[in-house]
Amino acid sequence: MILSLLASIAASAFIVGSPLPQWQEGCLDIHAINSGRGECTFFILPDGTTMLVDAGEWIKYKSKKYDWTPARPSADVRPCEVYARYIRHFMPRRAKGALDYALITHYHLDHFGTVEDWMQPDPERGYVLTGIAALQREIPIRTLIDRSYPEYESVWLPSSSKSDFYPKFVRYVTARDGIHAESFRVGDSKQLRLRHRPCRYRNFKIMNYAASGIVWNGKEAVNAYEGEVLRENGASCCFLLSYGDFDYYTGGDAGGNTRVALPVAQAIGRPIEAMKADHHLSYHTMKKETMDIYQPMVVVTQSFTEREIQPDIETLTRLFSEQSYHCRYYFSNIGPVQRSAHADLYDQAAGINGHVVIRVMPGGHEFYVIMLDDTNFEYKIKSVDGPFKCK
Repeated sequence: MILSLLASIAASAFIVGSPLPQWQEGCLDIHAINSGRGECTFFILPDGTTMLVDAGEWIKYKSKKYDWTPARPSADVRPCEVYARYIRHFMPRRAKGALDYALITHYHLDHFGTVEDWMQPDPERGYVLTGIAALQREIPIRTLIDRSYPEYESVWLPSSSKSDFYPKFVRYVTARDGIHAESFRVGDSKQLRLRHRPCRYRNFKIMNYAASGIVWNGKEAVNAYEGEVLRENGASCCFLLSYGDFDYYTGGDAGGNTRVALPVAQAIGRPIEAMKADHHLSYHTMKKETMDIYQPMVVVTQSFTEREIQPDIETLTRLFSEQSYHCRYYFSNIGPVQRSAHADLYDQAAGINGHVVIRVMPGGHEFYVIMLDDTNFEYKIKSVDGPFKCK
């Protein structure tokens, strides 16, 4: 009775043109924050535990491979500032201004930060403040998790000079700022746990399924690469969050061009309610054999290129045409060139351009998808979908 009353009160406050109501106890919030220059997702778990997954900052405006979509809210604001202001706005009081967890899924620039030519190392800390390192200066982190702590030498690419800030950052903050660091533990369902009132929410769990090419198959951790070369996308950390009847999957950039996505789906082995699109919906991601297992109701894609590679048009066409189940697609950032060139596809999307929020109501039986205006820092509602009844 109390849970249904809380759910009805929270749902009635979703008014287009008004700011998104703050999180309430018992709700689960999943915020895909759009900066137009990287991937970043902020979670508020049912008891107020906070978690950040990735904090990409790739702000070079000219590239041989990519043409960027418009930055949000403008090119004058760095992605790290976008994330920090957003998180501070929605951070529950119980969190006391700090992130309980920050997880870096893998070591690519659009997921944890990059060093541009104009950036200079912080004179005290000795590393460039970018991405997750810049965010940590604004918002304290209690526990930092990545795929390989404390060993970085064996995973660092020779060409990663643009990323060498990260090992320096981790060494500094663990020694000087009191941050606890861990390696992502495949097969563990207690590493990412509720920190405040876990006994109230025994129907909540985060299960770690893959990292560094190792996959939990339900019984044991196995190497999905079997001696083959492990690329960074396939090394992504993957997990399934479950709350009541609601399931949400996220796997960094592990997609169809890796050996990880299908084994993880087979290990999960059931339909889910929502997921982050694998690898920004790149070529060969979200393959039919994987999607036939998940059969998601909602897919959220964070992308930031004008070229037809993320999302890949062939992949998007297949997903819209082949599914035997009903799925709604939300895109945080599709540029005007792509949207105009492929209007027939993007007109089928449930939402385009904005922060994408999944709010699961108390008990985990139903949820809403809300898109927020990303052109300023007022976080007003653009659209509301739902309620979706969990399977």
